[in-house]
Amino acid sequence: MNHLLSRFIPIADAIAKLLHPFAEVVIHDLNKDRIVHVANPYSGRKIGDPSLLDFVSGELNSTTNVIGPYEKAGEKGQRIRSITAVLKDRREKSIGILCINLDFSTLESALDIIDGLVRPLDSEAPPDALFRKDWRNLIKIEIRSFLLERDLAIESLDADNRMELIKLLEDKRLFYARKSVEQIASILKISRSTAYKYLNSIRNNTKNP
Repeated sequence: MNHLLSRFIPIADAIAKLLHPFAEVVIHDLNKDRIVHVANPYSGRKIGDPSLLDFVSGELNSTTNVIGPYEKAGEKGQRIRSITAVLKDRREKSIGILCINLDFSTLESALDIIDGLVRPLDSEAPPDALFRKDWRNLIKIEIRSFLLERDLAIESLDADNRMELIKLLEDKRLFYARKSVEQIASILKISRSTAYKYLNSIRNNTKNP
């Protein structure tokens, strides 16, 4: 690990301990596009995983220090509020980012009532540079949107709901990434073979209307 990034590990651990068990804190190495530290890894990510970041030249300039807050979806479609700090060396060159992901799932029912009070007015959309290549997050966001629009929970989905959702994900070409079927099956609490059965049925119907 970059020795400059290692200096931020105690900060990440301290934040995770203070907000335990609701916060996951992740440090990314921008040069290697790899995760180099995870505190309270409730998302299942681990050291060495690809960061899947896609910053383009100039997006992280010398004045960029904080990105967000912004919202995304968790592994089960739960509401996650995140904020990212840009980590720099002595020359103000961006070398890493520290992301704090706060899980609001335990407060979800209460937030339906008091959302207007707790949602910050300046909450931003998820930054493209962080999630442009992150198909895992795109899948979770689509599933969350599907559930919210229909006022459903993962546990209450029937076969028709799952077929409709899988068709939506197929239409958005989210089954073409490696291990996407396994991730979707895990979130929907079905076997991989069942997920493939739904997917093959949808693709066959598309070929033979």
